Amino acid sequence: MRLKDYGRNQKKRKEYIHQSGLLLVGVDVSKAKHDACIGTLNGVKSRIGFTNSKDGFKRFEEAIRKNMFKHQCRRVLIAMEPSGLYWYALYNRLKSCGYGVCLVDCKAVKNNRRTIQGGISKTDKKDAYSIFDLLQQGKFFLPVERDDELNSAYRMMRRHMGLKKRVGQIRNQLRGAVHLTFPELNDCINDITQPTSLRFLQSNPTPESIMRNGRKRFLDKWRPRKRCGQWRAAKFEKIYDLAKNSIGLKDPYRADELEIKALAFDLEDAIKKQRMWLDKAIELLKDRSDFKLLKTMPRVGEPTAAAILTAIGNISEYTNGKQLVKLAGLDVRLYESGSSISKRPRISRTGSAYLRHWVYYLAMRLVAHEPEFKIYFENYKKKSPGSGQGVRALTSVCDKLLRIIYRMLKDNENYQPGKDKTLEAYYTEQRKAA
Repeated sequence: MRLKDYGRNQKKRKEYIHQSGLLLVGVDVSKAKHDACIGTLNGVKSRIGFTNSKDGFKRFEEAIRKNMFKHQCRRVLIAMEPSGLYWYALYNRLKSCGYGVCLVDCKAVKNNRRTIQGGISKTDKKDAYSIFDLLQQGKFFLPVERDDELNSAYRMMRRHMGLKKRVGQIRNQLRGAVHLTFPELNDCINDITQPTSLRFLQSNPTPESIMRNGRKRFLDKWRPRKRCGQWRAAKFEKIYDLAKNSIGLKDPYRADELEIKALAFDLEDAIKKQRMWLDKAIELLKDRSDFKLLKTMPRVGEPTAAAILTAIGNISEYTNGKQLVKLAGLDVRLYESGSSISKRPRISRTGSAYLRHWVYYLAMRLVAHEPEFKIYFENYKKKSPGSGQGVRALTSVCDKLLRIIYRMLKDNENYQPGKDKTLEAYYTEQRKAA
């Protein structure tokens, strides 16, 4: 029984757990020391604590082998929480050694601990037992599997996304600082991330710095083509006149000037690094066939293709498109208890926010520019009227997109407009014939 054939199917997980000769291990992962509960379906047989080192791992392996021999087990299944970054190294080490490894949900561990005797207090040993107990119940899942190439590209794309968020934060801080010192300049700068905008703010960010050397010297410095860049030379004359009559806050100690210059340098550095990580990821993926397949979809460029591909991982690990929908946290969560039956169903959001982000913005572009998706969007809005109908329709487009992506990658075929309608008609005829 292969773990991947059962671990991604919720109905089959208990079947895998109840096979004979399976040793179950629950590990609570921490920074320096891990705690483990080792046992079978009949209960915990031994407990062990081991350090996050080579010697500690050897001790853990010896305990596993000893229990396998003692209880006549042929297979091992080890479960842990995906909390922080500490689990990742142990997970990869165990998998490389040939052990079956899975994950349990962090919230499930917390809620399950409350049902255990004396479960109000939180200790590493109790968490390890809670993980073991969830494993006995078959409540585990498998993480996204990626080959080495996809794994490296995924780390680069995550770094790119982090820097993208940082660019937005610095940009807002820079806009705020400029507004206090030189509010009239904000109307002159449409895009503060332009090279010319950043170069100007790194040199003359305040009215005092503009007027310090006089009009002639200021214009002689910025009018040449190699300096003015995307701006026209006449724009600097306007900026000088605005600086002359600016109502911005006065700062005799030049603290505002220092702040704006520092933020402009930080923003330029973040933009360069963001682009660097994206280029590295695309360079790593550009020759892959699945990357080229995704680019055949309308409105999908290299960044979107790289992000979606690295978020999904190895497509061979999935058996249907619904699994991708669940991975993105777009599966519907129902409320049908008591007075909550009047509530509208919502998406679970229990999945990859990274994948959900890229698919959502791709869906927005397709609805805006592609007739096929626009018609689907409008039809769904009519089916689900009321408050929030646009968001629900867009979520439905995301669901459709992920299923199309799954079918493209699984069948190794380019994007074909209208193929979903052809398949729907085919299966309708098959059902009628049956």
